[in-house]
Amino acid sequence: MISKAELSNYRALGDKEADEIIDQIVKQNGVAYLRQLMPFLSDYQNLSFQNQSPILQTFLSINATFPTFYDKKQLIRATNFYRENQQNIGLILGLYSLPYCYLGADGAKVLYMSERIKNDTYKRLTETGSFLKAVMNYDNWQSERMFAICLKVRLLHAVIRYFTLHSKQWNWAWGYPINQEDMLGTNLAFSLVVLRGMEKLGYSVDKSYEDAYINTWNVIGFLLGVKQEMMPESYLEAVKIDKLIAERQFRESIEGQQLTASLMKVIRSFAPSELTADLLQSQSRMLLGEKYAKMLGIAETNIPNTLLKVYNTTSVLMSKVF
Repeated sequence: MISKAELSNYRALGDKEADEIIDQIVKQNGVAYLRQLMPFLSDYQNLSFQNQSPILQTFLSINATFPTFYDKKQLIRATNFYRENQQNIGLILGLYSLPYCYLGADGAKVLYMSERIKNDTYKRLTETGSFLKAVMNYDNWQSERMFAICLKVRLLHAVIRYFTLHSKQWNWAWGYPINQEDMLGTNLAFSLVVLRGMEKLGYSVDKSYEDAYINTWNVIGFLLGVKQEMMPESYLEAVKIDKLIAERQFRESIEGQQLTASLMKVIRSFAPSELTADLLQSQSRMLLGEKYAKMLGIAETNIPNTLLKVYNTTSVLMSKVF
Protein backbone atom coordinates (compact mmCIF):
# COMPACT_ATOMS: atom_id res chain seq x y z
CA MET A 1 0.00 0.00 0.00
CA ILE A 2 1.15 3.53 -0.71
CA SER A 3 2.82 5.38 2.19
CA LYS A 4 2.67 9.00 3.37
CA ALA A 5 6.15 9.61 1.99
CA GLU A 6 5.10 8.27 -1.41
CA LEU A 7 1.96 10.43 -1.36
CA SER A 8 4.22 13.43 -0.79
CA ASN A 9 6.18 12.52 -3.92
CA TYR A 10 3.02 12.00 -5.97
CA ARG A 11 1.80 15.42 -4.88
CA ALA A 12 4.50 16.90 -7.09
CA LEU A 13 3.25 15.00 -10.16
CA GLY A 14 0.44 15.85 -12.56
CA ASP A 15 -0.31 13.83 -15.68
CA LYS A 16 2.78 14.14 -17.85
CA GLU A 17 1.32 12.52 -20.97
CA ALA A 18 -1.86 14.62 -21.00
CA ASP A 19 0.04 17.80 -20.07
CA GLU A 20 2.42 17.27 -22.99
CA ILE A 21 -0.55 16.87 -25.34
CA ILE A 22 -1.95 20.22 -24.22
CA ASP A 23 1.46 21.85 -24.71
CA GLN A 24 1.53 20.48 -28.26
CA ILE A 25 -1.97 21.80 -28.92
CA VAL A 26 -0.99 25.28 -27.73
CA LYS A 27 2.16 25.31 -29.88
CA GLN A 28 0.19 24.25 -32.93
CA ASN A 29 -3.10 26.13 -32.45
CA GLY A 30 -2.57 28.77 -29.76
CA VAL A 31 -4.11 29.32 -26.34
CA ALA A 32 -7.45 30.46 -27.80
CA TYR A 33 -7.97 26.93 -29.12
CA LEU A 34 -7.91 25.59 -25.55
CA ARG A 35 -10.78 27.87 -24.54
CA GLN A 36 -12.77 26.70 -27.57
CA LEU A 37 -11.97 23.09 -26.65
CA MET A 38 -13.29 23.20 -23.08
CA PRO A 39 -17.04 23.02 -23.91
CA PHE A 40 -16.37 19.93 -26.02
CA LEU A 41 -14.36 18.29 -23.24
CA SER A 42 -17.18 18.78 -20.73
CA ASP A 43 -19.89 17.42 -23.08
CA TYR A 44 -20.46 13.69 -22.48
CA GLN A 45 -23.08 13.39 -25.21
CA ASN A 46 -20.81 14.33 -28.12
CA LEU A 47 -18.03 11.75 -27.89
CA SER A 48 -16.68 12.00 -31.43
CA PHE A 49 -13.13 13.33 -31.80
CA GLN A 50 -13.47 13.32 -35.60
CA ASN A 51 -13.53 17.12 -35.89
CA GLN A 52 -10.81 17.67 -33.30
CA SER A 53 -7.06 18.08 -33.73
CA PRO A 54 -5.25 14.98 -35.05
CA ILE A 55 -3.08 15.23 -31.91
CA LEU A 56 -6.16 14.54 -29.77
CA GLN A 57 -7.36 11.77 -32.08
CA THR A 58 -4.01 10.00 -31.78
CA PHE A 59 -3.98 10.43 -28.00
CA LEU A 60 -7.41 8.78 -27.83
CA SER A 61 -6.34 5.84 -29.99
CA ILE A 62 -3.28 5.06 -27.85
CA ASN A 63 -5.33 5.28 -24.64
CA ALA A 64 -8.24 3.11 -25.75
CA THR A 65 -7.33 -0.03 -23.79
CA PHE A 66 -8.23 -1.24 -20.32
CA PRO A 67 -5.54 -1.95 -17.69
CA THR A 68 -4.61 -5.52 -16.82
CA PHE A 69 -6.63 -5.41 -13.58
CA TYR A 70 -9.89 -4.69 -15.43
CA ASP A 71 -12.38 -7.37 -14.40
CA LYS A 72 -15.61 -7.68 -16.38
CA LYS A 73 -17.40 -9.58 -13.61
CA GLN A 74 -16.51 -6.85 -11.13
CA LEU A 75 -17.71 -4.24 -13.62
CA ILE A 76 -21.09 -5.96 -13.95
CA ARG A 77 -21.46 -6.05 -10.16
CA ALA A 78 -20.48 -2.39 -9.84
CA THR A 79 -22.80 -1.09 -12.57
CA ASN A 80 -25.66 -3.22 -11.20
CA PHE A 81 -24.99 -1.78 -7.74
CA TYR A 82 -25.15 1.75 -9.11
CA ARG A 83 -28.34 1.09 -11.07
CA GLU A 84 -30.09 -0.47 -8.05
CA ASN A 85 -28.98 2.34 -5.70
CA GLN A 86 -28.92 5.35 -8.02
CA GLN A 87 -31.16 7.52 -5.87
CA ASN A 88 -29.09 6.96 -2.72
CA ILE A 89 -25.83 7.38 -4.62
CA GLY A 90 -27.13 10.67 -6.05
CA LEU A 91 -27.81 11.86 -2.51
CA ILE A 92 -24.37 10.78 -1.32
CA LEU A 93 -22.49 12.32 -4.26
CA GLY A 94 -24.03 15.76 -3.84
CA LEU A 95 -24.11 15.95 -0.07
CA TYR A 96 -21.04 13.92 0.90
CA SER A 97 -18.55 13.09 -1.87
CA LEU A 98 -18.25 16.53 -3.46
CA PRO A 99 -17.87 18.52 -0.24
CA TYR A 100 -15.51 15.78 0.97
CA CYS A 101 -13.23 16.73 -1.93
CA TYR A 102 -13.28 20.37 -0.79
CA LEU A 103 -11.77 19.36 2.57
CA GLY A 104 -8.42 19.02 0.80
CA ALA A 105 -7.39 22.63 1.34
CA ASP A 106 -4.60 22.82 -1.25
CA GLY A 107 -6.51 20.87 -3.89
CA ALA A 108 -9.56 23.11 -3.39
CA LYS A 109 -7.42 26.09 -4.44
CA VAL A 110 -7.27 24.78 -8.02
CA LEU A 111 -11.05 24.45 -8.19
CA TYR A 112 -11.48 27.89 -6.68
CA MET A 113 -8.95 29.59 -8.94
CA SER A 114 -10.39 28.02 -12.09
CA GLU A 115 -13.77 29.59 -11.16
CA ARG A 116 -15.58 26.77 -13.01
CA ILE A 117 -17.35 25.54 -9.88
CA LYS A 118 -17.54 28.82 -7.99
CA ASN A 119 -19.18 30.83 -10.80
CA ASP A 120 -21.41 28.24 -12.48
CA THR A 121 -22.01 25.61 -9.83
CA TYR A 122 -25.21 24.20 -11.29
CA LYS A 123 -23.65 23.58 -14.70
CA ARG A 124 -20.59 21.91 -13.18
CA LEU A 125 -22.81 19.81 -10.93
CA THR A 126 -24.80 18.56 -13.90
CA GLU A 127 -21.54 17.86 -15.77
CA THR A 128 -20.39 15.71 -12.85
CA GLY A 129 -23.76 13.95 -12.83
CA SER A 130 -23.54 13.29 -16.57
CA PHE A 131 -20.03 11.88 -16.16
CA LEU A 132 -21.13 9.59 -13.32
CA LYS A 133 -24.09 8.26 -15.28
CA ALA A 134 -21.88 7.72 -18.32
CA VAL A 135 -19.16 5.73 -16.54
CA MET A 136 -21.73 3.70 -14.59
CA ASN A 137 -23.52 2.72 -17.81
CA TYR A 138 -22.43 -0.82 -18.72
CA ASP A 139 -23.12 -0.24 -22.42
CA ASN A 140 -20.44 2.45 -22.56
CA TRP A 141 -17.87 -0.08 -21.34
CA GLN A 142 -18.78 -2.39 -24.20
CA SER A 143 -17.91 0.24 -26.76
CA GLU A 144 -15.29 2.88 -27.48
CA ARG A 145 -17.43 5.44 -25.67
CA MET A 146 -15.88 4.72 -22.27
CA PHE A 147 -12.42 5.71 -23.48
CA ALA A 148 -13.65 8.97 -25.00
CA ILE A 149 -15.62 9.87 -21.84
CA CYS A 150 -12.61 9.42 -19.57
CA LEU A 151 -10.14 10.99 -21.97
CA LYS A 152 -12.27 14.13 -22.06
CA VAL A 153 -11.98 14.51 -18.28
CA ARG A 154 -8.27 13.72 -18.39
CA LEU A 155 -7.68 16.40 -21.02
CA LEU A 156 -9.92 18.88 -19.21
CA HIS A 157 -7.77 18.45 -16.10
CA ALA A 158 -4.67 19.07 -18.22
CA VAL A 159 -6.21 22.26 -19.67
CA ILE A 160 -7.00 23.52 -16.16
CA ARG A 161 -3.42 22.71 -15.10
CA TYR A 162 -2.12 24.70 -18.06
CA PHE A 163 -4.15 27.80 -17.24
CA THR A 164 -3.43 27.48 -13.52
CA LEU A 165 0.33 27.28 -14.04
CA HIS A 166 0.30 30.17 -16.52
CA SER A 167 -1.79 32.38 -14.24
CA LYS A 168 1.32 33.10 -12.13
CA GLN A 169 -0.86 32.78 -9.00
CA TRP A 170 0.04 29.22 -8.14
CA ASN A 171 2.15 28.52 -5.05
CA TRP A 172 4.26 25.38 -5.44
CA ALA A 173 3.94 24.75 -1.70
CA TRP A 174 0.42 23.54 -2.56
CA GLY A 175 1.83 20.80 -4.81
CA TYR A 176 1.28 20.40 -8.55
CA PRO A 177 -2.22 21.55 -9.61
CA ILE A 178 -4.57 18.56 -9.96
CA ASN A 179 -1.76 16.29 -8.82
CA GLN A 180 -1.74 12.53 -8.42
CA GLU A 181 -2.62 12.62 -4.71
CA ASP A 182 -5.63 14.87 -5.31
CA MET A 183 -6.79 12.75 -8.26
CA LEU A 184 -6.55 9.61 -6.12
CA GLY A 185 -8.46 11.36 -3.33
CA THR A 186 -11.21 12.38 -5.76
CA ASN A 187 -11.40 8.81 -7.06
CA LEU A 188 -11.88 7.56 -3.49
CA ALA A 189 -14.60 10.18 -2.95
CA PHE A 190 -16.54 8.65 -5.85
CA SER A 191 -15.95 5.06 -4.73
CA LEU A 192 -15.09 4.51 -1.07
CA VAL A 193 -17.04 7.53 0.21
CA VAL A 194 -20.13 6.40 -1.71
CA LEU A 195 -19.94 2.98 -0.04
CA ARG A 196 -19.37 4.63 3.34
CA GLY A 197 -22.34 6.89 2.70
CA MET A 198 -24.56 3.89 2.02
CA GLU A 199 -23.60 2.50 5.42
CA LYS A 200 -24.31 5.86 7.10
CA LEU A 201 -27.77 5.82 5.54
CA GLY A 202 -28.36 2.44 7.16
CA TYR A 203 -27.70 0.11 4.23
CA SER A 204 -25.57 -3.02 4.47
CA VAL A 205 -23.37 -3.42 1.38
CA ASP A 206 -22.10 -6.91 0.64
CA LYS A 207 -18.29 -7.19 0.49
CA SER A 208 -18.45 -8.48 -3.09
CA TYR A 209 -20.11 -5.21 -4.14
CA GLU A 210 -17.61 -3.15 -2.14
CA ASP A 211 -14.61 -4.73 -3.85
CA ALA A 212 -16.32 -4.56 -7.25
CA TYR A 213 -17.05 -0.85 -6.86
CA ILE A 214 -13.46 -0.11 -5.77
CA ASN A 215 -12.05 -2.17 -8.65
CA THR A 216 -14.25 -0.48 -11.24
CA TRP A 217 -13.34 2.99 -10.01
CA ASN A 218 -9.69 1.98 -10.08
CA VAL A 219 -10.14 1.28 -13.79
CA ILE A 220 -11.87 4.64 -14.24
CA GLY A 221 -9.03 6.30 -12.31
CA PHE A 222 -6.48 4.63 -14.56
CA LEU A 223 -8.27 5.97 -17.65
CA LEU A 224 -8.28 9.42 -16.02
CA GLY A 225 -4.51 9.32 -15.59
CA VAL A 226 -4.08 8.12 -11.97
CA LYS A 227 -0.95 6.02 -11.50
CA GLN A 228 -1.82 2.33 -11.14
CA GLU A 229 0.63 1.72 -8.29
CA MET A 230 -1.22 4.23 -6.09
CA MET A 231 -4.59 2.51 -6.22
CA PRO A 232 -6.07 0.39 -3.42
CA GLU A 233 -6.35 -3.35 -4.05
CA SER A 234 -9.34 -3.75 -1.73
CA TYR A 235 -11.97 -1.87 0.24
CA LEU A 236 -9.91 -2.06 3.43
CA GLU A 237 -6.83 -0.70 1.68
CA ALA A 238 -8.97 2.13 0.27
CA VAL A 239 -10.00 3.02 3.84
CA LYS A 240 -6.35 3.21 4.91
CA ILE A 241 -5.29 5.34 1.94
CA ASP A 242 -8.23 7.69 2.45
CA LYS A 243 -7.17 8.13 6.06
CA LEU A 244 -3.60 8.98 5.02
CA ILE A 245 -4.80 11.61 2.53
CA ALA A 246 -7.17 13.11 5.11
CA GLU A 247 -4.38 13.37 7.69
CA ARG A 248 -2.15 15.09 5.14
CA GLN A 249 -4.62 17.39 3.39
CA PHE A 250 -7.89 17.98 5.25
CA ARG A 251 -8.13 21.31 7.03
CA GLU A 252 -10.30 24.40 7.11
CA SER A 253 -9.84 26.77 4.19
CA ILE A 254 -11.63 29.78 2.73
CA GLU A 255 -11.63 28.11 -0.69
CA GLY A 256 -13.18 24.91 0.65
CA GLN A 257 -15.86 26.84 2.51
CA GLN A 258 -16.77 29.02 -0.47
CA LEU A 259 -16.93 26.04 -2.83
CA THR A 260 -19.15 24.24 -0.31
CA ALA A 261 -21.37 27.30 0.10
CA SER A 262 -21.86 27.49 -3.68
CA LEU A 263 -22.64 23.78 -3.82
CA MET A 264 -25.08 23.95 -0.91
CA LYS A 265 -26.86 26.95 -2.46
CA VAL A 266 -27.52 25.00 -5.66
CA ILE A 267 -28.56 21.85 -3.81
CA ARG A 268 -30.97 23.81 -1.64
CA SER A 269 -32.46 25.31 -4.83
CA PHE A 270 -33.53 21.80 -5.90
CA ALA A 271 -35.81 21.54 -2.88
CA PRO A 272 -39.52 22.37 -3.19
CA SER A 273 -39.62 23.94 0.30
CA GLU A 274 -37.39 25.40 3.01
CA LEU A 275 -38.06 22.31 5.13
CA THR A 276 -36.72 20.00 2.42
CA ALA A 277 -33.78 22.34 1.83
CA ASP A 278 -32.92 22.19 5.53
CA LEU A 279 -33.27 18.43 5.40
CA LEU A 280 -30.73 18.26 2.56
CA GLN A 281 -28.32 20.49 4.46
CA SER A 282 -28.70 18.48 7.67
CA GLN A 283 -28.21 15.27 5.74
CA SER A 284 -24.92 16.65 4.43
CA ARG A 285 -23.79 17.47 7.98
CA MET A 286 -24.73 13.97 9.15
CA LEU A 287 -22.86 12.26 6.30
CA LEU A 288 -19.73 14.39 6.69
CA GLY A 289 -19.74 14.31 10.48
CA GLU A 290 -19.62 17.27 12.85
CA LYS A 291 -15.86 17.85 12.52
CA TYR A 292 -15.80 18.03 8.71
CA ALA A 293 -19.11 19.91 8.48
CA LYS A 294 -17.66 22.65 10.69
CA MET A 295 -14.46 22.79 8.65
CA LEU A 296 -16.58 23.37 5.53
CA GLY A 297 -18.84 25.90 7.24
CA ILE A 298 -22.09 23.97 6.75
CA ALA A 299 -24.48 25.53 9.25
CA GLU A 300 -26.74 23.59 11.56
CA THR A 301 -30.49 23.58 10.92
CA ASN A 302 -33.51 22.89 13.11
CA ILE A 303 -34.05 19.45 11.59
CA PRO A 304 -34.08 16.76 14.32
CA ASN A 305 -31.95 13.66 13.82
CA THR A 306 -35.02 11.44 13.73
CA LEU A 307 -36.25 13.23 10.61
CA LEU A 308 -32.95 12.60 8.84
CA LYS A 309 -33.91 8.96 8.56
CA VAL A 310 -36.63 10.02 6.14
CA TYR A 311 -34.46 10.79 3.13
CA ASN A 312 -36.20 9.15 0.19
CA THR A 313 -37.69 12.42 -1.05
CA THR A 314 -34.33 14.17 -1.02
CA SER A 315 -32.55 11.27 -2.71
CA VAL A 316 -35.06 11.41 -5.55
CA LEU A 317 -34.24 15.11 -5.99
CA MET A 318 -30.52 14.42 -6.20
CA SER A 319 -30.97 11.46 -8.56
CA LYS A 320 -32.23 13.91 -11.19
CA VAL A 321 -28.66 15.22 -11.36
CA PHE A 322 -26.69 12.08 -10.60
